[in-house]
Amino acid sequence: MATFKRLLKAAQPDVEFVAEQATPLGNIDAGAVTQALADAKPDAIFNVLFSADLGKFVREGNTRGLFKDRTVVSLLTGEPDYLDPLGKEAPVGWIVTGYPWYSIDTPENKKFVAAYEAKYHDYPRLGSVVGYTAMMSIANGLKKAGSADADKLAAAFKGLPVDTPFGPIVYRKQDNQSTMGAYVGVTGQKDGKGVMTSFRYIDGASVQPSDDEVKKLRPSD
Repeated sequence: MATFKRLLKAAQPDVEFVAEQATPLGNIDAGAVTQALADAKPDAIFNVLFSADLGKFVREGNTRGLFKDRTVVSLLTGEPDYLDPLGKEAPVGWIVTGYPWYSIDTPENKKFVAAYEAKYHDYPRLGSVVGYTAMMSIANGLKKAGSADADKLAAAFKGLPVDTPFGPIVYRKQDNQSTMGAYVGVTGQKDGKGVMTSFRYIDGASVQPSDDEVKKLRPSD
């Protein structure tokens, strides 16, 4: 949250944070949270709730009119892992990150979806992409290192390229962070369930900290 506030303040210096709710994971008091936010009368809401907490928040927020005429930016909500369970209650018009597997028309995604459906007779979730990418990353790292030694493997990951369902990524030399990005779009409804529309892929390399920032965050001494 501190990073979000810092970045938003840099982009919009006159922004005012009127309320903040930190809820216990998996045990949200959705009624109290939505009422507190409504009482603060924000122009926009930034949400990071997911799973069952998200469902309770959406349900209470819809009941109390919390989202009416307000911009909502919500991390993870566009992932089928969390959007699908909402069904007809899925919000419309939220700006979200997610995985619209059904509409991504890239060779990498189409190949992954086809292979996943053929093997599991179900469609992939974002967790499927992350799990697959993690395993391929480890396999590529082991191949490059020629060993399972921890230090050799860590060294091999510097600059390591990996092909993923989102396209090629690289593990950065300066901090071993991958450049895997995210799809950002807007929620809508189709056939009684939530979907992502008007989405685009944000390459992680375009938004990650610069080399100078990394050096400040991770001093050598």
